[in-house]
Amino acid sequence: MKKLIAFLFIFYFFSSNCITLKITCRSKGMELTLLKETIDEWVKRTGNEHKVEVIVLPHASNECFALYKQWLSAEAFDVDIMQMDVAWIGVFADSLADLSEFYTPNEIDIDDYFDAIKRSMYSGKRMVALPLYADCGIIYYRADLLENYEQPVPKTWQELYDVALYIQNEERKNPEKKNKFCGFVFQAKAFEMLTCNFVEIVDSFGGSLIKDGKVNVDSEEIQKSLLFLIDCLKNISTRSILNYSEEDSRGVFQSGNAVFMKNWPYAWSLLNDPSTAVAGKVKVMAIPPSEDGGKASGVLGGWFVTVSRYSRHKALAANLVKFLTCKEQQRIRSKNSYLPAFKSLYEDPQVLKDNPFFVQIRESLKNAVTRPSEYFGKNYSKASSEIFNAVNTILTDSIESKVNIKRELKRLNKKLNTIKYSEKDSEKNRPTKKEGFWNRIKKFFGF
Repeated sequence: MKKLIAFLFIFYFFSSNCITLKITCRSKGMELTLLKETIDEWVKRTGNEHKVEVIVLPHASNECFALYKQWLSAEAFDVDIMQMDVAWIGVFADSLADLSEFYTPNEIDIDDYFDAIKRSMYSGKRMVALPLYADCGIIYYRADLLENYEQPVPKTWQELYDVALYIQNEERKNPEKKNKFCGFVFQAKAFEMLTCNFVEIVDSFGGSLIKDGKVNVDSEEIQKSLLFLIDCLKNISTRSILNYSEEDSRGVFQSGNAVFMKNWPYAWSLLNDPSTAVAGKVKVMAIPPSEDGGKASGVLGGWFVTVSRYSRHKALAANLVKFLTCKEQQRIRSKNSYLPAFKSLYEDPQVLKDNPFFVQIRESLKNAVTRPSEYFGKNYSKASSEIFNAVNTILTDSIESKVNIKRELKRLNKKLNTIKYSEKDSEKNRPTKKEGFWNRIKKFFGF
């Protein structure tokens, strides 16, 4: 009787030819629209035999992370395919399917990926993710304003500050722009993007959050980078950035009310839509170095596609992932300024015609700085939360009072060390997880 019930259970799930896959997607920029278009094409190519349901994720990355943690901890069937920030792959790797089991060796041009992206695809020898698109932090600037006011394209952070302040003061002489125009907008809201921005500016000042295998957030270079951000907040930006996400800062810049903006490459095509106030007036540059020992930088971003280990349709899900991430789809996606993960597409004439600034991005991707996700492992989300909350607090407090940056960074250093070493202790003492029902059914039948 027991075997009959189990057989009927399995038959119920596999008897239908029509399978509905569930995939997650964010709604930032054109992501949702492009994904649905690609899915429609895949459904047609598979003979309209299957369906795909898109689950729209919360806008904030940390809310997406919490949702994934809930699903995967419960070994739930809620979703088959998940789009993930590159920093999360190592955190969830144990709950992700090995995609290499579903592809032949020559189906994916592994050697054409940028090295940093290639490393992010694997957990040990298991290929658990494929890149939907790459990402790297960049600075957008109003080329027309720099030309009108005879200002140079900045080569350092200090030059950017000086140019931004000069043009801001000149533009604010116009009564209509007095309380609107900013020299520089970025994202300082307490969420993952602030961790990205912090890692990036620290790198550009010659510092690093992790040095010689240890947490290093109270270094002199990091203190200098925060002092610079405070100056930007007070003098060439607006306190509203303390609640800005990427789209908030894009709105300000796109309406013609800022000289410089830190953002991701996705914004390029949106800014240059003929309906915007800045279309044809924008150029990009790498994150500049500080003047005393820094270097040009750019934080590595990008969203990857993974298949849940608990999906009932892993083979079909892997087939859709392969289509979503193939070179041709990345070429199509690049028309909307989403960075390809393949090196060869940065030499494609049509891709470069659509996105001339990709030439600069290619170099940034080769030397991009990464968030400390590998160092903190499964506790990266906790570490990132401590980082972005601490930085947001320092910036917020700096408006009303003189904040003790060194003291706050020492406090953060202590918290991050606690997170790192508590991870080791918890791994030793963690109880064996009870085997899920679906795995017991599979083991019962020997497959």
